[in-house]
Amino acid sequence: MKTIDDNGSTAVMDPPTVLTTSEVSRLLGVSPNTVTRWAREGRRPCRLTLGGHHRFERQVIEGIRETLNRAASDRYPT
Repeated sequence: MKTIDDNGSTAVMDPPTVLTTSEVSRLLGVSPNTVTRWAREGRRPCRLTLGGHHRFERQVIEGIRETLNRAASDRYPT
């Protein structure tokens, strides 16, 4: 992610350490409703914001995504 600071120069920022439900759904290829259901069932670790929204640790979700990709590539070798 790039931003422009007060001096007009471009800085590269680290990605956020937490993800929203919609970001997780895009990364895992499922609907946001599925991600919310998984969170409520305790199938995906998350935190709740004061407003009741789920937030997921980026590192955990990326690990899940890698596991799913590995499982898919084992099942369908190229």
